[in-house]
Order: sequence, then structure tokens, then C-alpha cells
Amino acid sequence: MDPRMEKQLARARRVAVDIGLGPALKLVRDNVVPTARRNRSDDRHLALLLSFVLREDSNCIDVGAHKGDVLRTILRHAPGGRHVAYEPLPHMAAALTTDFPAVEVRQAALADQPGVLPFTYVRSRPAYSGLRDRVPDSEDVERIEVAVETLDDAMPADYRPTLIKVDVEGAEYGVFKGGQKLIGSSRPHLVFEFGAGARDYGTTADEMYTLVDNDLGLRIFDLDGDGPYTLPMFRTTFASGAHFNFVAHP
Repeated sequence: MDPRMEKQLARARRVAVDIGLGPALKLVRDNVVPTARRNRSDDRHLALLLSFVLREDSNCIDVGAHKGDVLRTILRHAPGGRHVAYEPLPHMAAALTTDFPAVEVRQAALADQPGVLPFTYVRSRPAYSGLRDRVPDSEDVERIEVAVETLDDAMPADYRPTLIKVDVEGAEYGVFKGGQKLIGSSRPHLVFEFGAGARDYGTTADEMYTLVDNDLGLRIFDLDGDGPYTLPMFRTTFASGAHFNFVAHP
């Protein structure tokens, strides 16, 4: 770092401490900064993973497509595949339909049972929206209802995905439970988040590991390539939050 910039940062830190922002700075340093760094690293490794596992005609399912960042990379590597994107927020699903005309965009959530469920739309931070309300009261929140599907019921009998990416703010376990037949027959790569949000859905590390490793027969790695995870390793990582993005391979 440039010496002048270092001096400016040191001066800013001193001022922040002098006006009583020391605890806030520590919170940012201990939590926000490491999480952002981990996300950047995982994003790079995910892009590399997609370049290796996808063929030109590979099929992919993007669950929680949001603004389409991962979907865009999928299309670059597999332009001839049959891709499905799930996004329950109406305005985001509409934007995905416009931006990705070759993709089948479904305005719905995924879970282990179909139906219609309440959904928390966090206007101030849309990425935190989900089937559970897990944000502070200070956030701008709207309660809506969304259609809910299961992968096993929703996918055509002849559809075979090469990769399924799931990022649904803690509800990943239900997505996999509702797609056990599809995953069992297709043996895709699963890219999924499993972090603190899972606790709001009552999902433990043991339950997720048993489902993915034992029931689905897939080996779990983090996006740094470490693994395959044993159950004790997965428990420890979940408890510490050291990793929250994973990939499971056949």
C-alpha cells in the first residue's frame, strides 16, 4: 500500500476511535471484511469450477438467480444447454426474463413441498429475501406470497442437469430434499451456500451432511478445494463460519 494512503487510513482510524466508533470498526474488521474477502475468493473459484465442469451443451439450474451473475457465467461456458433459473421476486424474475431470453425463468421458490408460502422481500437488501424473516426491524421489508415448487415435480422427466447452484439464504436443505430423485438420477455437481442462515430454518450441519453425503452420495468440498469433508470437519466449519460456500461432486 502507498505510504501516504497508510498514513491517511491510520489517521481515519484514530479519528473514529476518538469519536466513539472503535467498537463499530472492530465489528467491521472482524466480521464484514473477512466475509467480503471470502465471497470474492469463492466467486473466483466458482468461475474456475464452472469452466472445468461445464461442456457447451451442459444443462444447469440456478436456484436463487437474483441478478444473474452466476447465470451469466453459466451461459458463457454452456451456451447450448437447457438452463432453468428460479427467482421468486417478481421484478427480478422479469428482469432475468429480459436479460436472458434463452433461459427458462421461473418466478417461484423451491422447497421440499409445493404450494404457496409467505415470503419476506427485503427492499433495502434484496439478497437477504427469503421464506424466513431473518433481518433486523430497521430493514425495509414487505411480506408477499410466492409460488413454491419442488425440483422433482417441476423438472421434465428427460431433464438431466450437470450442475445445480443453490443460494437461497438458509433454505438450501429444503431445495435438496425436494429434488432427491432428480439429483439421484442425474448426479450433478451441487454448488450451495450453507451458513448462518440455515439456523433460521432449523437445519443442522449433521442434517445437511447426511442428506448430501450419505443419502445423495456426493462428496463435499469447499470452494478452496479442501475436502472431501468428513462430518466432524463439516460441523466445525459450519460452527466457525470459516466457509459457507460448498460444492458436492459425484
